[in-house]
Order: sequence, then C-alpha cells, then structure tokens
Amino acid sequence: MAKKCPTCGKNSTIWEEIDKYPIFKKIEAVLRSNKSSYEKKIALLNCLKEIKVDNLKPSEERRVNCLLEGKLYGELAKEKMKEYKKLTVEDFSQKK
Repeated sequence: MAKKCPTCGKNSTIWEEIDKYPIFKKIEAVLRSNKSSYEKKIALLNCLKEIKVDNLKPSEERRVNCLLEGKLYGELAKEKMKEYKKLTVEDFSQKK
C-alpha cells in the first residue's frame, strides 16, 4: 500500500522505500539542514560512500571511492580558490 506524501498528500510508493532504506533519511536530513551548499555536497558524498553494494568487488569499491574523493577534493579546491581570490582582492584594496 502506498503512503501519502507529507508535502502534497499524493499517494506514492517512494515513501515505502524511504522507510526501507535508512540512507534516504540521512540524505533528506542533509538536504534540509542549514549547511552551505558546499557542506551539503560533502555530506552527500559521504552518504554515497556509506552505501554498500553487494556485487562490487573490493577493488571496484576502492575505485568508486577514489572517484568520489576526487570529486570532493575538486570541489574543495574550487571553493578554496574562490576564498583565496576574495582574500587577495581584500588585501589589495586595503593597501591602496
């Protein structure tokens, strides 16, 4: 039996899936949190790493985790470059 959506009231089987898999609740909590978009991305990537896939070999799981970490570090590098540029602009504007 389908459950009703808490927002719109429509019946949907997706709510049964949310109850069945706790990772969905973690993802929802991250999305509803007051964190910045960058912090949410990191938290969501961590949630993805927690998902266990039974038919993955250990080497495949390590490769997937490397891809996820690479994406995370790429996002971190972009964010830090924005911060660096902002600080540089502030520093030069104070020297004038």
